[in-house]
Amino acid sequence: MARKSPVPEALPRGGRRLRPARGRPPDPGKRAAILSAAQRLFFSGDPRALRMERIAREAGVSKATLYAHFRNLRALLRAVIQGHRATMTAALDRLPQSTADVRSSLVEFGEALLEFLTGTEAIALQRMLAAEPALRRQLGSLTYREGPEVMRAKVARILTAAEARGDLRPHDSLLAAEQLLGMWLGMINVGLLIGGRQRPTQRERQRVVREAVEVLLRAYANPETHGGRREAGEHVIASERLGKPKRRRW
Repeated sequence: MARKSPVPEALPRGGRRLRPARGRPPDPGKRAAILSAAQRLFFSGDPRALRMERIAREAGVSKATLYAHFRNLRALLRAVIQGHRATMTAALDRLPQSTADVRSSLVEFGEALLEFLTGTEAIALQRMLAAEPALRRQLGSLTYREGPEVMRAKVARILTAAEARGDLRPHDSLLAAEQLLGMWLGMINVGLLIGGRQRPTQRERQRVVREAVEVLLRAYANPETHGGRREAGEHVIASERLGKPKRRRW
């Protein structure tokens, strides 16, 4: 008989949703404690942990307080994902004013993304969603829409702005953003998910991120502008010794 997948509870026992108490506004300190507890449990890899009662206990609050802040589990986990995403994508919130700005913004974001996605928490979450069909039906689309899909759109926004300035040639910015994310993760994510490789070092992650950004910028460079022109037939590439670029003639 197939093992029944744990399903996160959507309502308190008895089928009635607890309503927030009237009068006193929600305590921001308790909200922060709830989000912190939910994040720990969400990335724990244990599907049994994704229950409102367990989250309330972990946060040190009552279930009534928990429901005063978040009406159900999906709303709570959406807030967790959005908060985590905001930290990683901070470099993409400002529109670059030059090709150099595009490069630095993408590198900063890529390094933050790979640091997280190659860590034990992210791998545990992906394995849990892959292994638990019921959980995947409830939270898979939410995780994808609020995480990777928004990140792709933010990268595309940067590339679209660079195209509008003339730094990059006309291109499909959403496709280019997806290609960049794929170059960053690729074999690394596959290897980590199946336990076939060790986590890359910080130095290795930096090299993967920076080389992929250079590939993308070369692929979509606009030869009619200063940002896309090869100066004196040269192109700067990142050497294996990060921070010490060297010039090679193509």
